Amino acid sequence: MVDILRKADGLKKSKSWRKNKLNLKEWLLMALEYLREYRTYIFING
Repeated sequence: MVDILRKADGLKKSKSWRKNKLNLKEWLLMALEYLREYRTYIFING
């Protein structure tokens, strides 16, 4: 997963001039944790 994100980040950086505050592993972990919690909220509301 990190390799795929690294390729996508390389394409994105060519269009942008801002540096990322998080490295790719931290970004991936944050996204996966969000999706796990989001799923929990769906079950609570459903």
